[in-house]
Amino acid sequence: MLCFFFLFLQTINQSSMTKKMTYIKSRCLALALVAVVTACGGGSGKTEGNAYLDEQGNQVEAAQAVEQALPFSGEEAAERLHDEFGVQTIRLVKDESFSHPELMKQQDNCFIVMSKKDYYLYVYEAQGADTVMLARYDCCFALRKGDKEKEGDMRTPHCTMDNPFVITEIKDASTWEHDFGDGRGSILSYGHYFHRLDTHGHKGIGIHGSTNNEESVPGRASEGCIRLRDSDIIDLRENYAYVGMPVVIKSEFTDDLPFEIHAMKKQGIKRKRHLDPAKVIQQEQ
Repeated sequence: MLCFFFLFLQTINQSSMTKKMTYIKSRCLALALVAVVTACGGGSGKTEGNAYLDEQGNQVEAAQAVEQALPFSGEEAAERLHDEFGVQTIRLVKDESFSHPELMKQQDNCFIVMSKKDYYLYVYEAQGADTVMLARYDCCFALRKGDKEKEGDMRTPHCTMDNPFVITEIKDASTWEHDFGDGRGSILSYGHYFHRLDTHGHKGIGIHGSTNNEESVPGRASEGCIRLRDSDIIDLRENYAYVGMPVVIKSEFTDDLPFEIHAMKKQGIKRKRHLDPAKVIQQEQ
């Protein structure tokens, strides 16, 4: 917390808005770095810093290390093409959400990590030299795979741990409607809350519910945002989310990071989907 205090002192002479955003971004970056560097070595015996290590302490390829620690799921969990209102989307087997706010020690040490490969949103908290998974929800990403490049390209942007996105605003979206051009007209579409993200230049991206689109979760069907089930977006807002919260959206080719492997193994967390990156549906398909 001392580093946050010094960061605050450095911004005293700036305007109030500039001061707030500078502090938030610096704080988010610090939390993200703490999460990936310090928490990785929290006693798993398999990871150290950003490196993946085997039982003998030798560095191994990330994909090999992840599969050894957390085996890939079978065909029953694979991506499936699905025709939705005349558009080919992707759907997967649903998993159970869980949420343990009782494990949280300090809300402003919480951060979000999303897997575009496995279709999960995880809430973690950096607790000293450890990282604890507090919640997990299924999620739906944009229709097309890959990093977002421009408005309207139907992609969800991704980032890295050392340059995270951040929640800039949380809005009541319970009355918001949208026309997807699928013949249903303008319908309720966002659940109860919209968590607006600063995604390094791309506007209009947020985490929200899936009213009238819940069957698309988990999968790929949105125009760029991240959809959760309506009950999960409420849980995220009421228990964890805050303005300034770091949000990491990993690319389709990024598997579990060392601190994630450690958290899942230490906490005994099971999941239905851990897709083999060599067997996922390619964009051309």
